[in-house]
Amino acid sequence: MPNIELITIFSVIVFASALAYKSSFLHNKKIGYISLLQVFYLILIPGILYSLIFSYILEVLDRPLNKNVFLKDSLLITFLLLSVLYTYGGVAIHSICKTLNSYFEEKQSLAFKVNSYFHRDFSHNLVFIGAIATGTFFALLELNHGSPYPEQSKFLIIILNGLFVGLASILGLSFYKEKSWLELKFFFLSLWIMIIVLGYAARTYLKVLKSYPFTLMMLIVFSFLASLNIFLFVRRFKHKIKVIWRIPKNAKDTIHFRH
Repeated sequence: MPNIELITIFSVIVFASALAYKSSFLHNKKIGYISLLQVFYLILIPGILYSLIFSYILEVLDRPLNKNVFLKDSLLITFLLLSVLYTYGGVAIHSICKTLNSYFEEKQSLAFKVNSYFHRDFSHNLVFIGAIATGTFFALLELNHGSPYPEQSKFLIIILNGLFVGLASILGLSFYKEKSWLELKFFFLSLWIMIIVLGYAARTYLKVLKSYPFTLMMLIVFSFLASLNIFLFVRRFKHKIKVIWRIPKNAKDTIHFRH
């Protein structure tokens, strides 16, 4: 199957997975003790995505190598498979801990708090960091090889793929409340590292970037996530400034009394 079609299928599945999280039916419908949503996330979707990843690797490795190689293919594939492994590990931890969360009767117990930590902080960072690392290594592997696509080949589809995955990423993060964003500090730090790495590797291909569909898609996705991080940082900075300059009521009364 051609590379662009694989990317399109991948993008649609990722977008559908993000939408599925909002479905109350999938949350409430259970198979045994596990919700239907967790069955999708734990078994069905990873199997499909892993098959697409394997097909993608084979398709790219058949292409001739470029003169400028950022990292050797063997090293990139090792990193790619490790990042896929850690991403699925995070998904498995999240699914199990979220399932266990609904069966705890004592919400203040130490066991519940430990389970909640693995459910939120640990698994979310592991999944999100693994996902952007996987995307980055995919793109670097693609840049190592010559592209079989003309610059104008299905350019609109590539842009739409980037928008789909970018929106899916924002949807996946949308359940976080203002105070919970700090839980993802390691993810956002990793995001900027991946942006720098991919941007540096892609700098020599800027004129022909339209011929590299996955790399172009990842740059669009990274622009979505970077914009979100900048927005959250500015909002938090403004909030801190307001808190610093806000004068409490009792302070105003004290000043008035002294005069």
